[in-house]
Amino acid sequence: MKQFTDRYLTSLKPQDKKYVVREGRGFAIQVLPSGTKTFMYIFELNKQKGYLLLGNYPAMSLGDARIAYNDAYKLVKNGIDPREEKRTAIEEQSRLANEARLQAEAAALAAEKLEKDSFDSLIEDELPEGYTPITVEQLAAIWYVKYSKENHSVRWRETILSAIKTHIIPGIGKMEISSVRHKHAVSLIEQIASKVPGSARNVMKFGRQMFKYACRQEWAEIQPFQEITASVPKIAPKTDDRHLDDDEIVKAWKEISKGPSSTEVKRALKLILVTAQRPGEVAQIHRDQIKDRWWTIPAEVAGKNEREHRVYLTDTALELIGQGKGYIFSSGRGKRGHISENTLSQAINRGYLDEDVVKVVGNRKIKARKEPYFGMKPWSPHDLRRTARTNMARVGITDEVGEEVINHIKPGIVGVYNKYRYDNEKKDALLKWEALLLNILSPKPQDSNADGE
Repeated sequence: MKQFTDRYLTSLKPQDKKYVVREGRGFAIQVLPSGTKTFMYIFELNKQKGYLLLGNYPAMSLGDARIAYNDAYKLVKNGIDPREEKRTAIEEQSRLANEARLQAEAAALAAEKLEKDSFDSLIEDELPEGYTPITVEQLAAIWYVKYSKENHSVRWRETILSAIKTHIIPGIGKMEISSVRHKHAVSLIEQIASKVPGSARNVMKFGRQMFKYACRQEWAEIQPFQEITASVPKIAPKTDDRHLDDDEIVKAWKEISKGPSSTEVKRALKLILVTAQRPGEVAQIHRDQIKDRWWTIPAEVAGKNEREHRVYLTDTALELIGQGKGYIFSSGRGKRGHISENTLSQAINRGYLDEDVVKVVGNRKIKARKEPYFGMKPWSPHDLRRTARTNMARVGITDEVGEEVINHIKPGIVGVYNKYRYDNEKKDALLKWEALLLNILSPKPQDSNADGE
């Protein structure tokens, strides 16, 4: 027996036949004619001799060989055959290696499928029957084809495409739908908001609509894009309390009437003021949405909250709507069939003066026909809606009813449990607002005197 050292083990030379050198207590090294040296443990268990190969030297160091030997020695002392343990360990390693191989193959297949079923390929080719998206990118494609193309204008879809390709796909497109959480949505919106807050608001809106669609299809169980504004205050729209006073209402009504815009645009602007509804909803009003004196705004058209909404139509509203079929405010341009909200904004922003008014530019005189906002402090179509809502308080309409008229969802727990839709109260509110509006617009004695002068 010899105490093993690296110097001693290196000195061992191969012979014509294999031989074994023992150190003691079964720890030994075997030398083959080829020169291969292998640590081994020679033991006796249940009156039978056994051999356990520990590892080749010098790939296995002498220190590691002693550790392996000691572990095997303890097993034998406890009546356990170390060869069985080794076989079990080898089998476990093989099983783990096989699992890793299968996972790698699955990942490769998933990557191949993702590459094949990209956003562009899915929206350009016909969707497979019963297709179920896995990633957010695939969900975006399905939502765009199945929902957006059916419910959004061509121009709005261009905005959606830009947001998906510029922000959503690079940010969370490769994530599985089921793995997206609120923290991922917040992180995405924060990154966008740091550079372009307006785009961040759009991405939040589209992400919310996409996951709402996914939840309805049972592809997702949570809505990660809810309550983003509270986490990213930078994207909250700026509060604007602009509303027209009585004199401005009179001037706006007159200037809209005599302006150069189309009849459809003029009527639509006035209908916003009369009904207190959103410009985008008024622009899309269709004859099929009107029954008797009620206008039902579909959920997919009804602004931010996507909640179906009923609006009572007063005599003034019906007069502005007229008897036309199809879209009430039709447009001869584009594929949408109706005027756009942007057209309404432009009609106000480019208000017109009299043809005879001129201004001097250099040595030339030109007609000065344009004066933005009809010469008033800047205002928008939405401010007409706010004007109507503000004036409802003057005729005794409660805030609760006023908010229902403009289709605002009640905050907190009240909004969850109070589903009453206030049709009678809304009718009364709009009739009272019409009466006040007509009174504001009616000629006053001083107006008659001024005309006489």
